[in-house]
Amino acid sequence: MRRSTWLRRSTTGGRTSLGDSDLHAERAKHLFLSLLQARVGSSLVSRLGNLDPGAIFETPFSEFAGWNGIPDKAARAFDELQRGFDATAVEHRLAARGIGVLTLADDGYPGVLRHIPDPPPALYVDGTVPEKVSVALVGSRKASATGLETARTLGLALAERGVCVVSGLALGVDAAAHEGAVEAGGSTVGVLGCGIDVVYPRTNRNLFDCVRQQGALVSEYYLGEAPLAWRFPARNRIIAGLASTVVVVEAPDKSGALITARHGLDAGRDVWAVPGPPGVRECRGSNALLADGAGVLYDIPEFVEAVAPRGEDAPEAPVPIVPAGLPETEAAVLSGVGPEPRGVDAVARRSGVQMPEVLPALALLELKGFVRRDGVGAYVRRAVP
Repeated sequence: MRRSTWLRRSTTGGRTSLGDSDLHAERAKHLFLSLLQARVGSSLVSRLGNLDPGAIFETPFSEFAGWNGIPDKAARAFDELQRGFDATAVEHRLAARGIGVLTLADDGYPGVLRHIPDPPPALYVDGTVPEKVSVALVGSRKASATGLETARTLGLALAERGVCVVSGLALGVDAAAHEGAVEAGGSTVGVLGCGIDVVYPRTNRNLFDCVRQQGALVSEYYLGEAPLAWRFPARNRIIAGLASTVVVVEAPDKSGALITARHGLDAGRDVWAVPGPPGVRECRGSNALLADGAGVLYDIPEFVEAVAPRGEDAPEAPVPIVPAGLPETEAAVLSGVGPEPRGVDAVARRSGVQMPEVLPALALLELKGFVRRDGVGAYVRRAVP
């Protein structure tokens, strides 16, 4: 197939500042670059420097072989992709799955992401990326129980304030952050390090569905792309890029969360970290961020107010979801428990339930896993089990 026909066959949607044929061509170029990057890594694209996507799209692969250290393997992948690329077929396969694609040629491409140092040429979207203040919550896959509970509480508190929670849908801190946002009935976006249709890890399948329903799954990788190790550090720049603030909840040295924090700094984002006990391996990376000047997240309500201050005319936060099937008194008491610690008196005032009924209801809710007590006996909302 000749390259001149590729451009005529591509499809579009959303942008009106270019003529249809021009937009078709621009989208095709960015889609091609996206698929190329998925095969050979962003390192190849960075080696190509500031070349226009059109120049990359139309240049024979032989001209790139050996240039700027590009290996023969990458050049062969380039050649194979050029020979078989069909932008129309790419978009039709996505549409059949209900998945959209936004390229750098589209007005709908997220503005906050467009201006990071290395924006993805195309972003595949399953759901809707909310246009609101967003905070990235990241951390270790092997976080402590305290780290997981902190991530859940942060996710819930931010979502209750109307903030979109962005994370990577990995095990550990990522999953806990999404769970908190889902429980609050708020917005959340999961950034994948694999194809937009690939669930990884598989144990998070239910969480993937919840995140899709309450926000979006996004990826720079097309259908079927495997969760290769190098793709996860690469996707971290998107996590940071979609947020105005990056929070590292708990991370050891050489953690992927630290890569996200570095991308956040490179993109001009505010970076915070939750302090951990000195000398604990799981907290060495996040504590090192604090030593380097990251914001200290020592109080969740104060942090939420800092990133999303509530004005007098601000809308009320969404009411946290109360699971169906709970007895009436327990449901009422649970509605009075929030993401920050509250004493029994405060729970009684917020729920409207009399004190003699509050205490036994709280005990039952704790047994069922809906609330927990902190060290001083105050109650905190937990993710729905």
